[in-house]
Amino acid sequence: MKKTEIFEQVVEIMREDSSTKKDIMGANPEEYRARITDQMSQEDFLYQMHCYIASFGILSHVWFGLKETQPPGFKLRYYQDCLYVLQANNDTGLKRGDQILALDGKALSQVYQEHKDYFVSATPERQHKEWAYFVEHAGEVTVVRNGKEEQLHVQPTAHPKKPPQFEWRNLSEDIVYLKLEDFTDEAAITQLYADSQAAIEQAKYLIIDVRVNYGGTDSLYYPLFKYTLPQGKAFSDLDLPNDDGMEILYTDRNVDLRQQLMQKFLEDPNLSAETHQILKEFLKELEENRGKCYVLYGDEDSNQNFLPDVLGLARPEKVFVLADVTCGSSGDNFVDTMKKMPKVTVLGRPTMGILDYSNCCVKDFGDYELLFPTSRDIRIDQGKGMNDKGVEPDILIPWTPEHLERDVDLEECLNYCKNA
Repeated sequence: MKKTEIFEQVVEIMREDSSTKKDIMGANPEEYRARITDQMSQEDFLYQMHCYIASFGILSHVWFGLKETQPPGFKLRYYQDCLYVLQANNDTGLKRGDQILALDGKALSQVYQEHKDYFVSATPERQHKEWAYFVEHAGEVTVVRNGKEEQLHVQPTAHPKKPPQFEWRNLSEDIVYLKLEDFTDEAAITQLYADSQAAIEQAKYLIIDVRVNYGGTDSLYYPLFKYTLPQGKAFSDLDLPNDDGMEILYTDRNVDLRQQLMQKFLEDPNLSAETHQILKEFLKELEENRGKCYVLYGDEDSNQNFLPDVLGLARPEKVFVLADVTCGSSGDNFVDTMKKMPKVTVLGRPTMGILDYSNCCVKDFGDYELLFPTSRDIRIDQGKGMNDKGVEPDILIPWTPEHLERDVDLEECLNYCKNA
């Protein structure tokens, strides 16, 4: 398919099939029709497509790019007009703690102004992926390392992907630490819960670390609710706000693409019977609602009917959740739900905030693909959307370069445990 044809199809999908269409129109396509040609290089095409997609202002859940896109091998954090390297593979040339001042001799503020259309988010802490692109493509990167300024060229890494981490450990006799970097790997998460269950049920405090969480399936964190609900109480016993909910856009294209995605999930031999049943129900709902445009999902009594057999345990007595901007999608939802639990305190920084539009599907364009959402959070209509805001923590711990030297968040959390 020609590049111009791909662009036209993307415009059509974003205007007809994306659940953002009720609120966001994006940039005028005519601007990009003047820039995109079939003869342009792949790199230039991807740049222009990213700028068009960025005009919708939706992180992660609206995306266009190569199917085989690899992460850069380093992670960045923007702080006070500088980029700090949080972690880096050795072969990139960067090191944890490097302070990036300039790209090709230009201050970061100048780079931002020259490429402002490329950035999806208006908040600096949510721009790390775009900054990674420009660092990767810079001929010369000016960094401060060990107090000295130097120039280097960032190299592509041979080991771009690292598997998500799942771990638990006793921090003391009374404190259990649990880390989940996604809610996708059902086998690993189920094993983590089984391995840690006895220790958690004897602990006074549970710390759940989702500062990095790439999302996934909400149902995979449901087993944690027995630790966060008050003893002997179910969701129906809690006075929870009933202002959340979503509507799903059921166009023919959305239904077809979502069905293909669900069928692919069902082919996983490690899928649990429970998840298998949930996916089968999703498939049924998709077909029943085909062509009905926006349909409200769930009912007003959703809190009363939610997991009625799950009751809170006596222990742990208190649960702390560590959150950050690199926690998104189902991670957003997890923190949002946990924050409403009487036993839970959320520490850290606001989450990514990408739940306004979710339940994504993928349109295949050969070497490229478009990811777009099919559901819309009705809290947008009440002015309570989370886009570019995230879920606010109960206790804000601003990020500073000191986080590179020690785990400030965990230390603060342990202080709360001692003083509780």
